[in-house]
Amino acid sequence: MKVGIVLPRGMHFSPQGATSIDIVAHELLSGSRFKTQSYVLGTPVAQPYAGVDFRPVSASGQRLLTAEYIRALKSDRPDVVVVHQHPETAARIARALAPTPVILHRHGLLKEQRSWFSAWRKERLFKSLARIVFVSAFIRERFLSQFPRLSNRCTVVFNGLRTQEWLPAEKKNEIVFVGRARPDKGLLPLLEAYTGLLDHPQAKSWTLKLVLGIQTGAERAFAQSLRDLAASTSRIEFLENLTSHEVKAHLSAAAIAVMPSIVREGFGRAMVEAMACGCATIATNQGGMPEAAGDGALLLDSPEAADFPERLREALLTLMTDTDRRQELAQAGRKHVVSALELEGIVRQYDQMLENTVHQR
Repeated sequence: MKVGIVLPRGMHFSPQGATSIDIVAHELLSGSRFKTQSYVLGTPVAQPYAGVDFRPVSASGQRLLTAEYIRALKSDRPDVVVVHQHPETAARIARALAPTPVILHRHGLLKEQRSWFSAWRKERLFKSLARIVFVSAFIRERFLSQFPRLSNRCTVVFNGLRTQEWLPAEKKNEIVFVGRARPDKGLLPLLEAYTGLLDHPQAKSWTLKLVLGIQTGAERAFAQSLRDLAASTSRIEFLENLTSHEVKAHLSAAAIAVMPSIVREGFGRAMVEAMACGCATIATNQGGMPEAAGDGALLLDSPEAADFPERLREALLTLMTDTDRRQELAQAGRKHVVSALELEGIVRQYDQMLENTVHQR
């Protein structure tokens, strides 16, 4: 079976600087039994992932890019198309390639529709799709609260991880954050929490690493503002656009990971990577994070509240000073990822979903 995979604009399908969507798309295809017949369409990158058929497509603007995607799909027509994240692109492709089934793989929340008319128009768009895949039940339920008549098209498939590649190493007194350089990732509360501990006698041996993904000018500017805020201490290290291998190395060595997202994450892949690497992990108790974390992370409520930096500081200090609690949480996190989120099982589930979608049409 041939699968055509379409990435949204702004992605970077490469080991260097890949977004979470790029990583998920690559891993689902690289482990799939349909890999050899399938291909990925996305914007050009200098060094795309090896081992999969990546076909660069470029155009100025979303509509022109979608038209180029349609042209490429028609020239090598797949049995099923998977469009990551962008519903309008998925619907246009579905209309152009009918009766080929088109699946929308949604990684985050959709904007709520403000009127019955906009909801009606959006529902018509979704009805052109054979299936909608969500990375968490949280996103699925939020979607169905607006579009309850589409429940039979909706499926949840978690993001998976090759746990034998994400392994703990000898731990150091390091705290690590991994994510995009954006305010909604909770970086400002994290800096406030950590710098509030710089003079604490039991925290002086601990350093903070910020592993930042930077793809836009706004992210570059925000990263610089963080550097300015941290200029008074040498205990905060900034790292940018690392490869997956480099990210693994930092997570494997860190004793604590913090993913303090203010935005409601669809899943929280960086959190899962940290748990697999044996980090005692702190995250926020909202969105898809609780599903992804299970009982393997310390989840904090209300990250938008004024006292969040203080509560985050207290959680950090607890894990810094209580070795037993830190090790217990690290072991629980690793155990959860191995038992519930191993990539091999996720890929089997995804392949079966693709096959069922084709056969049901």
